[in-house]
Amino acid sequence: MKNVQFLKRVNLFLLTLGCFTVTFAQISITGKVMDESKEPIIGANVMVKGGKSGTITDVNGSFKLSVPNRSSVLVISFIGYATKEVTVGTKKMFNIVLKEDGVVLDEVVAVGYATVKKSDLTGSVAKVDMGDLNKTQVLSFDQALGGRVAGVQVVTSDGQPGSEANIVIRGSNTISETSDGTPLYVIDGFATEDANPAALNPNDIESIDVLKDASATAIYGARGANGVIIITTKRGMESAPRVTYDGYVTYQTKPTFMKLLQGRDFVALQQEIKGDADMANTYYRYDEALGRNRVLEDYANVTSTNWQDRVFRNAPMTSHHISLVGGTKNTKYSSSISYYNQQGIIINSSYESLKARMTLDQQISKKIKAGVTFNFANNISKGSAPSQGGGASTQYFLYQVLAYRPLFYSSSEEDENILLEKDSSYPYNPLKTIENQYSKVRSRQLNLNTYLNWDITKNLSFRATFAYNWRIDRREAFNNKDTYWGDPRYSAKHSNGNFSYKEWDGWSNEYTLTYRKKLRGHSISAMLGGALNCRTVSSLGASSSMVPWDALGFWGITNGTPDKLTSTNFEDNMASYFARFNYDWKSRYLLTATVRADGTSRFPYHKWGYFPSGSFGWRISEEKFMKPVHAWLSNLKLRLGWGATGNCSTYRNYPSLLLYSGNQNYAFNNSIENPAIYISQMPNKNMKWETTYQTNLGIDFGLFNNRINGSIDVYEKETKDLLLNAEVPLSIGFDKIQQNIGSIRNRGLEISLHTVNWAGGRERFKWTTDFNISFNRSKITGLSGEQDFIVSSLESPSAKNLYIARVGHPVSEMYGYVYDGVYQYEDFNEVSPGVFVLKEGIPNNTQERNIIQPGDMKLRDINGDGKVTEEDQTVIGHGLPVHIGGITNNFEYKGFDLNIFFQWSYGNDVINYNREKLEDLRGRDSNRLASVMDHWTPRVDNGDGTYTEGNYTNYLCAVKRNLTNINTSRVIEDASFLRLKNVQLGYNFPVKLIKKMGLSSLRLYISGQNLWTWTKYTGYDPEVSTRNSALTRGFDYSSYPKTTSYTFGIKLGL
Repeated sequence: MKNVQFLKRVNLFLLTLGCFTVTFAQISITGKVMDESKEPIIGANVMVKGGKSGTITDVNGSFKLSVPNRSSVLVISFIGYATKEVTVGTKKMFNIVLKEDGVVLDEVVAVGYATVKKSDLTGSVAKVDMGDLNKTQVLSFDQALGGRVAGVQVVTSDGQPGSEANIVIRGSNTISETSDGTPLYVIDGFATEDANPAALNPNDIESIDVLKDASATAIYGARGANGVIIITTKRGMESAPRVTYDGYVTYQTKPTFMKLLQGRDFVALQQEIKGDADMANTYYRYDEALGRNRVLEDYANVTSTNWQDRVFRNAPMTSHHISLVGGTKNTKYSSSISYYNQQGIIINSSYESLKARMTLDQQISKKIKAGVTFNFANNISKGSAPSQGGGASTQYFLYQVLAYRPLFYSSSEEDENILLEKDSSYPYNPLKTIENQYSKVRSRQLNLNTYLNWDITKNLSFRATFAYNWRIDRREAFNNKDTYWGDPRYSAKHSNGNFSYKEWDGWSNEYTLTYRKKLRGHSISAMLGGALNCRTVSSLGASSSMVPWDALGFWGITNGTPDKLTSTNFEDNMASYFARFNYDWKSRYLLTATVRADGTSRFPYHKWGYFPSGSFGWRISEEKFMKPVHAWLSNLKLRLGWGATGNCSTYRNYPSLLLYSGNQNYAFNNSIENPAIYISQMPNKNMKWETTYQTNLGIDFGLFNNRINGSIDVYEKETKDLLLNAEVPLSIGFDKIQQNIGSIRNRGLEISLHTVNWAGGRERFKWTTDFNISFNRSKITGLSGEQDFIVSSLESPSAKNLYIARVGHPVSEMYGYVYDGVYQYEDFNEVSPGVFVLKEGIPNNTQERNIIQPGDMKLRDINGDGKVTEEDQTVIGHGLPVHIGGITNNFEYKGFDLNIFFQWSYGNDVINYNREKLEDLRGRDSNRLASVMDHWTPRVDNGDGTYTEGNYTNYLCAVKRNLTNINTSRVIEDASFLRLKNVQLGYNFPVKLIKKMGLSSLRLYISGQNLWTWTKYTGYDPEVSTRNSALTRGFDYSSYPKTTSYTFGIKLGL
């Protein structure tokens, strides 16, 4: 009996234990995640707080998950929505609604070797809105960045398909004729100055963060002086395999043509220039059809050719991008392939790109994770850049198009032969040029990044990365006998061709050890790191002339006469050590300090540079005394930072070494073909790092629950010990030597603002606005020794002393004489009929007074000494803007969305060198801009004591009266503009409607780019700088016009 009672008690205990165990077993729950309009959110993360279990929602927004117990807390998050926490409790089915986050203070930004919450930033870092950026149909992200980030200026040379934009952050730090201060790019952890943005599809980019002040960039030390752009690409996620497609077709339109002389007006100008005798043999020659000599009015109905219409075209562009993402808890993967093809609006020009990409992340063990990223790009550009013609300015392609005459007085070939025999500078037939000139650039690039993360302890982690970057550009060119450069009448090389290879080969190896600790509101983070970098750049090229047979084109150059063989090789090594310390107390008081030491092979006698920084942040809105204003003041943070960053980009690769070259000959023993070796560079053993010191003061604010939020930054940065190729006395045998001389300062103000004008939700109307404006003022604070200024010239086309850099002034100031109109009759004493002498008190125009006549160009006497000399040259234009900015408006209603983006630049000038050449009134038989009809013409003596008045304009002088080889303000134009850069209207189909088709998402859209530009500039486009550098900003000659385009696109997910 006792045994039975004992067994009953044991059974009761086991039953109770079983019930207890069941009570603490995993609880299975299900749910659905929706937005405020009750539409399912696909791919939302549903995690158990404090644990590692989690899942993501499917195409219906549904999820299924097992949780440890009823007190478990679910954390639901999705990009663009406020994170929500829900306690499980007794429920097993959940309907969770996420609200859109107008401003995400907990948004994560990359800051170099780490990520931090936006609310914890102490430096000046801007995050690019990738949603807005990807609404522009461009080849690469740099082409769409202009106007989207305060303090970031994007300078484009022209609209050539595939052309790379130059990005300048907070003004240029250099006084250079060859560069404008390229920022450092960090792509998935690999740092490079040669990013080649065209190698990366914008659809593959997850985020772009711009580090602007020294406290943010100093962690990159010697490479961060010009700012840092951190690009993080998309990776896999825990989900079933997902396939997405993004494709579009685009129609590009011809540019608005420049107005040129046509028919009668062209012949009338030629009559003024050529004179009666020459006209009688050409345009007024005998015409058999008329039975008499032609007269001016006969050309009123003669068909003229506008060569712009013959070489420009409407052109298609298309892009296709397919991606696959997915993974499990331990293995995540992604891959993509894309194809892009842009036919240029100039015939026989195009750009084609094929890219492939793959990522893999593997959780090897509980504490070790590894990953790899592979990216390959194959880009092909066809057609020579019209703005890079070289040689005589009259043979640049678009000058040929604009200046080639619109009509002929006999057969075109006969006319051309006669004209070119008289003057080899006469523009060659542009149609022959573009149809027969061959130019091709193939660029291939491979990027391989790997990483290993090891969580040594709860608070201590180790990360190792290795990156390899390889790129090769192959250029091919061929000029047959029907091009100016290959025509035997004008080219001693006859048919000729050339090729070149340039290869970049680099690797980077980095190690970091990071410690993090939180204790009673205190948070500490410390990092130690080291890096090794190596880059090799090599080039090889050859050319061939006198090619006997054009039919083989470029591949026939083997049969020609070898001309020249070139080869170079350069290796650059760098070793680095760096550290960072972060402290914050309850996210209220924030402190960041960094230091980096860099050693480079470029400076063998001064290898090491040291670059510290520090910054402080104060979340004032978190203080207790701010509680009374929390109803309207959501966020207020003060930031203050200082730091030093460096630069080792020298004009030549080995500035501290004595260099020799062997590409010259010397005369000896009755021969001039004896190879010679000569000193090509004097060494400077004192060369060292260029250093930029920057101070930044910023305020972040949010009002009315962050419905209005933004930031204001003021900064000052000064760069000292500039790496310049500076002038030296000719007595030492060289005109320039690389030195650490000079300094430049930039001061600026940046304002960024985001507003939620209508909150939307539940398919209601939503409207948000993003606005940014930037002011930057540069000032040269020192040059070489006692030097007060330097002038800069352009070699191709040849323009002497076109820019000036003067101590106390900004860079890129245009230099020359102030154009003061045209000398009129009232400026002279008529001492006898038709004989004019310049009045006393009327200055000359650099010419002798006795040869100046009514109708001559007039220049301003700046110093008031009564004569115009070289001392009267002054600043006549500014290549840098007063301010730049952009404004984006996003509208949403139900499934529709509308994005409108404006960009502007104000206060900058452009030298319209096209006008310098196309308003020159000495060009026989060459066409001119229609504006030349407003040139000065003299009065006509009627013989009876009366005169027929001429055109006494001040716009343009009389024919053949131009002053040559001087620079004047006449062709400098205000290039300020406001551009409707992009408009996109799209519709996202409801999931309920498309899931039966097997789709998880479907979006159709139409868009337009460069739709309208408000500007006073008379060239093709005001946003141009064909000879761009820090000293030569804003020069326009023969630039490839930007195009207006219209797009239809589709995005879908499976």
